[in-house]
Amino acid sequence: MRKIFLASVSNMLMIVLPLLGKPALMLNWKILFIIIGSISMWLTQPPVSVKETGDQKSSDRFSVILILLMSFISVVVPVVDWAYFKDAAGNFTIYSAIGILMVVTGISFRAWAVRSLGKYFTATVQIKDDHRLVKTGPYHIVRHPSYTGAFLALIAGGVILESLAGFIISCIAMIIAYYVRIGIEEKELIARFGNDYLAYKRETKMIIPYVL
Repeated sequence: MRKIFLASVSNMLMIVLPLLGKPALMLNWKILFIIIGSISMWLTQPPVSVKETGDQKSSDRFSVILILLMSFISVVVPVVDWAYFKDAAGNFTIYSAIGILMVVTGISFRAWAVRSLGKYFTATVQIKDDHRLVKTGPYHIVRHPSYTGAFLALIAGGVILESLAGFIISCIAMIIAYYVRIGIEEKELIARFGNDYLAYKRETKMIIPYVL
């Protein structure tokens, strides 16, 4: 129930409110697809809570708030640019197809990562008492597959809506968010697993297979 509530609130803030000036666009297939993608993202991950954010502030350092803020920007900017500064076209183009593929691939890859990590996947950075280092599934491909998937899905909005400004700003916003988050997370993992994690870090790329 909390996931549905969070999905509803986030879509109200990111899509419905920005489109109040042009309410008819809320029924455009591109907007509806982005809403479905957003809901899918929320439903395939553990929900964040104010209590957890406060309890884990020493390890998470409020990076979850940074991610939520940058995700908000990544969705709102392309929507606003498309609705108010472009022709808000609803036609299907090659960019539509690429964007849809990005969303589906990103959410699927992220869901695989969440499922592979199981109870160790949390909204905030935290190390559990029985924590173990998972290196199988998508974690064999990159060290932070959930961020790879989320990044791909979030920047897809600018592609679907054919908003170059939105795409660029989304990329910058999420790169900042994940750069900070990964730095915090890997310090905790090194502190917990030591040389095992350092060896894993040498063997596996951070977020882009074979590249970075």
